[in-house]
Amino acid sequence: MQPYYKILEINENSNIEVIKHAYRRLVKLYHPDVNKSPGAHEKFIQISEAYEVLMHQAAFAQAQHEDNENFKYEEFINEVREAANRQARMRYEKFQREHEAFRKSGLYDVGLGLKYIWRVLAPFFALGLIAIPVGVSIHEKNIQPIFYLFFFWVIGLVLLFDAFQKRKNYFRLGKFYYSFKKILEIYTRINKNAKEGCFYCSGKQANSKPYNLTLIRIKGVQLDNRGPMHHYARYDRKEYTIGMPRSQKAFIVHTFASTIKVLTILLSLLFLPFQSFVWRFIFGMGFCWLFSSPVLWFTHTRSKTGYFFSYAIIIKTLVWLGAIIFISKFDFEKFDIYTSAYIRPVIVIMLFLDAIIEQALNASKKLHLFRPLSNHYQKLSVYFEKNCRFYLEVPLWTTIYPIIRWIL
Repeated sequence: MQPYYKILEINENSNIEVIKHAYRRLVKLYHPDVNKSPGAHEKFIQISEAYEVLMHQAAFAQAQHEDNENFKYEEFINEVREAANRQARMRYEKFQREHEAFRKSGLYDVGLGLKYIWRVLAPFFALGLIAIPVGVSIHEKNIQPIFYLFFFWVIGLVLLFDAFQKRKNYFRLGKFYYSFKKILEIYTRINKNAKEGCFYCSGKQANSKPYNLTLIRIKGVQLDNRGPMHHYARYDRKEYTIGMPRSQKAFIVHTFASTIKVLTILLSLLFLPFQSFVWRFIFGMGFCWLFSSPVLWFTHTRSKTGYFFSYAIIIKTLVWLGAIIFISKFDFEKFDIYTSAYIRPVIVIMLFLDAIIEQALNASKKLHLFRPLSNHYQKLSVYFEKNCRFYLEVPLWTTIYPIIRWIL
């Protein structure tokens, strides 16, 4: 057992909790998504094997106690090693599948793009921070600002030093998953063997990439209290993924509509004359619907997120709007909207209240409240009968997730 303790970097007298803690710590270090070094894969498997073997040590001790004469240590340890190796490889393959799915979702490219943008802007930002104390001193004709704004220099120098340390690989953050050729292939590739009709465009064959919709059925919530600041809540849930049949025409229209929504939100936040960013976003959402709906109407294409509009969503939206209107002031002469200083605590309270409303609607056991108001894909009815949802019923997520899905 000594090599396994050594792999997990713990001593031989360690209990189960220490073994679990060491395993979690090392897995985070050698996770294939985090550690790209050549030996990380094998190290990850060794860690998993050591964890499985040491966790089975209790079973070994019990078996040895019950039948000391017939028990064979070598056979037992070989069985455990083989099982641990299989488990480790299964975990690694699962991580690889999840990582590949993450890359295909486009979020990987978005995050990588933001990293490149930051790498370009960081040196200019650092120089700007260094220049601020000098600029303020020149403006005030006083040298004192250089001293009480000294921390700007510290932050700027740290950023410049970090850029200098990474100078050899500063712009080597990785390759984007989606190249222009791959994007073009996605939009031009046609499945000639498609037999199912497109759900979004009547009379069209589902010859393009389907719209994958994930539904969640909550079985229960597991609470774990291990003392102060160590509270855990885990959802016992089952996920169902449905591929909504879609034609090439619907795929292109949906992408165009999503692009319009994203640009409309950004332009609304930047250029609408309201002082309140909250109301800029609210009006931006309204303009999203106003500009994207005609695209769907003229192309005779169903919205890919029409399933979100239900009585439950309408009720929660009205509650949100009511709370924001209550703390807002409308100046019709200047065409402006102000929100009071309580806007931040009100939003925080509403994020939790949103989940409470969700639970209250669930407690009513009226399943039709969560069903889409528009015509939906027939296979969805089966999952609605199982009380499936589109998102977890937790604070923040019940509000943010539907908005993100509707925009993107």
